[in-house]
Amino acid sequence: MSAEPHITQEQILAKVTKKSFERGDAYFAEGLVEWMIRRGNRLFSEVQGSEWQPYKVGITLKGDDFTAACSCPYDWEGYCKHIIATLLTYMSGSGVNGNDDIETGTPIEDLLAGMSAEDLRALALLLVDADPRLIDVVDEFCSQTKHQAPILE
Repeated sequence: MSAEPHITQEQILAKVTKKSFERGDAYFAEGLVEWMIRRGNRLFSEVQGSEWQPYKVGITLKGDDFTAACSCPYDWEGYCKHIIATLLTYMSGSGVNGNDDIETGTPIEDLLAGMSAEDLRALALLLVDADPRLIDVVDEFCSQTKHQAPILE
Protein backbone atom coordinates (compact mmCIF):
# COMPACT_ATOMS: atom_id res chain seq x y z
CA MET A 1 0.00 0.00 0.00
CA SER A 2 1.35 3.43 -0.84
CA ALA A 3 2.11 6.11 1.75
CA GLU A 4 -1.00 7.52 3.36
CA PRO A 5 -2.13 10.73 1.63
CA HIS A 6 -2.11 13.81 3.85
CA ILE A 7 -4.73 16.57 4.05
CA THR A 8 -4.91 19.65 6.30
CA GLN A 9 -7.74 21.78 7.64
CA GLU A 10 -6.37 24.74 5.65
CA GLN A 11 -6.70 22.75 2.43
CA ILE A 12 -10.32 21.98 3.26
CA LEU A 13 -11.10 25.59 4.23
CA ALA A 14 -9.76 26.79 0.87
CA LYS A 15 -12.47 24.80 -0.94
CA VAL A 16 -15.56 25.31 1.23
CA THR A 17 -17.69 28.04 2.73
CA LYS A 18 -17.45 28.85 6.42
CA LYS A 19 -21.04 27.64 6.95
CA SER A 20 -20.38 24.34 5.16
CA PHE A 21 -17.24 23.80 7.21
CA GLU A 22 -19.10 24.41 10.46
CA ARG A 23 -21.87 22.00 9.44
CA GLY A 24 -19.35 19.37 8.26
CA ASP A 25 -17.43 19.74 11.51
CA ALA A 26 -20.68 19.16 13.43
CA TYR A 27 -21.40 16.04 11.34
CA PHE A 28 -17.87 14.81 12.12
CA ALA A 29 -18.32 15.50 15.85
CA GLU A 30 -21.69 13.69 15.84
CA GLY A 31 -20.13 10.64 14.18
CA LEU A 32 -22.38 10.79 11.11
CA VAL A 33 -19.70 9.26 8.87
CA GLU A 34 -21.07 5.72 9.06
CA TRP A 35 -18.55 3.94 6.83
CA MET A 36 -15.25 4.84 5.19
CA ILE A 37 -12.54 3.05 3.26
CA ARG A 38 -9.26 4.28 1.78
CA ARG A 39 -8.16 2.69 -1.47
CA GLY A 40 -4.76 4.15 -2.32
CA ASN A 41 -5.30 7.89 -2.80
CA ARG A 42 -9.10 7.59 -2.82
CA LEU A 43 -11.57 7.78 0.06
CA PHE A 44 -15.10 6.45 -0.11
CA SER A 45 -17.67 7.00 2.62
CA GLU A 46 -21.32 6.98 3.57
CA VAL A 47 -22.51 9.91 5.66
CA GLN A 48 -25.88 10.11 7.35
CA GLY A 49 -27.87 13.18 6.37
CA SER A 50 -31.45 14.34 5.99
CA GLU A 51 -32.48 11.37 3.81
CA TRP A 52 -33.08 7.86 5.16
CA GLN A 53 -30.19 6.48 3.10
CA PRO A 54 -26.71 7.84 3.78
CA TYR A 55 -25.06 10.04 1.16
CA LYS A 56 -22.17 8.51 -0.78
CA VAL A 57 -18.91 10.46 -0.91
CA GLY A 58 -15.86 9.92 -3.13
CA ILE A 59 -12.63 11.89 -2.64
CA THR A 60 -9.38 11.72 -4.61
CA LEU A 61 -6.33 13.00 -2.73
CA LYS A 62 -3.70 14.49 -5.04
CA GLY A 63 -0.56 15.49 -3.14
CA ASP A 64 -1.57 18.63 -1.28
CA ASP A 65 -4.92 18.91 -3.09
CA PHE A 66 -8.14 16.94 -3.45
CA THR A 67 -11.25 16.63 -5.59
CA ALA A 68 -14.54 15.26 -4.31
CA ALA A 69 -18.12 14.36 -5.18
CA CYS A 70 -21.17 13.59 -3.08
CA SER A 71 -24.57 12.13 -3.90
CA CYS A 72 -26.35 14.92 -1.97
CA PRO A 73 -28.14 17.71 -3.87
CA TYR A 74 -25.81 20.49 -2.59
CA ASP A 75 -24.86 22.76 -5.49
CA TRP A 76 -23.71 25.99 -3.90
CA GLU A 77 -20.19 27.32 -3.49
CA GLY A 78 -17.53 24.84 -2.45
CA TYR A 79 -17.92 21.31 -1.18
CA CYS A 80 -20.76 20.02 1.00
CA LYS A 81 -20.80 19.10 4.70
CA HIS A 82 -20.71 15.35 3.91
CA ILE A 83 -17.39 15.72 2.10
CA ILE A 84 -16.04 17.88 4.94
CA ALA A 85 -17.13 15.34 7.57
CA THR A 86 -15.39 12.57 5.60
CA LEU A 87 -12.17 14.58 5.31
CA LEU A 88 -12.20 15.44 9.02
CA THR A 89 -12.77 11.78 9.90
CA TYR A 90 -9.85 10.84 7.65
CA MET A 91 -7.67 13.55 9.21
CA SER A 92 -8.48 12.27 12.70
CA GLY A 93 -6.90 8.95 11.72
CA SER A 94 -9.16 7.12 14.11
CA GLY A 95 -11.61 5.60 11.69
CA VAL A 96 -15.37 5.87 11.72
CA ASN A 97 -16.75 7.01 15.09
CA GLY A 98 -13.25 6.74 16.56
CA ASN A 99 -13.58 2.97 16.89
CA ASP A 100 -10.82 1.54 14.68
CA ASP A 101 -8.17 2.48 12.19
CA ILE A 102 -9.48 3.57 8.81
CA GLU A 103 -10.40 0.56 6.71
CA THR A 104 -8.17 0.07 3.65
CA GLY A 105 -8.74 -1.79 0.41
CA THR A 106 -7.07 -2.50 -2.87
CA PRO A 107 -6.65 0.67 -4.98
CA ILE A 108 -9.15 0.87 -7.84
CA GLU A 109 -6.28 1.12 -10.37
CA ASP A 110 -4.91 -2.20 -9.14
CA LEU A 111 -8.33 -3.87 -9.37
CA LEU A 112 -8.75 -2.70 -12.97
CA ALA A 113 -5.15 -3.38 -14.08
CA GLY A 114 -5.64 -7.12 -14.50
CA MET A 115 -8.92 -6.89 -16.39
CA SER A 116 -9.27 -7.58 -20.10
CA ALA A 117 -10.73 -4.99 -22.46
CA GLU A 118 -13.88 -7.13 -22.70
CA ASP A 119 -14.24 -7.25 -18.91
CA LEU A 120 -13.69 -3.47 -18.66
CA ARG A 121 -16.45 -2.90 -21.25
CA ALA A 122 -18.76 -5.24 -19.32
CA LEU A 123 -17.99 -3.35 -16.10
CA ALA A 124 -18.70 0.03 -17.75
CA LEU A 125 -22.05 -1.25 -19.04
CA LEU A 126 -22.93 -2.66 -15.61
CA LEU A 127 -22.13 0.68 -13.97
CA VAL A 128 -24.20 2.67 -16.50
CA ASP A 129 -27.10 0.23 -16.06
CA ALA A 130 -26.86 0.68 -12.27
CA ASP A 131 -26.69 4.49 -12.52
CA PRO A 132 -27.82 5.89 -15.90
CA ARG A 133 -26.37 9.31 -15.00
CA LEU A 134 -22.93 7.77 -15.62
CA ILE A 135 -23.56 7.87 -19.36
CA ASP A 136 -22.54 11.53 -19.18
CA VAL A 137 -19.20 10.48 -17.65
CA VAL A 138 -18.71 7.90 -20.42
CA ASP A 139 -19.58 10.48 -23.11
CA GLU A 140 -17.20 13.04 -21.57
CA PHE A 141 -14.37 10.50 -21.34
CA CYS A 142 -14.86 9.38 -24.93
CA SER A 143 -15.00 12.94 -26.24
CA GLN A 144 -11.66 13.71 -24.55
CA THR A 145 -9.93 10.61 -25.92
CA LYS A 146 -9.72 8.85 -29.24
CA HIS A 147 -12.15 6.19 -27.97
CA GLN A 148 -15.26 7.52 -29.67
CA ALA A 149 -17.88 5.03 -30.70
CA PRO A 150 -18.99 4.99 -34.32
CA ILE A 151 -22.31 6.69 -35.01
CA LEU A 152 -24.91 4.16 -36.10
CA GLU A 153 -27.35 5.24 -38.78
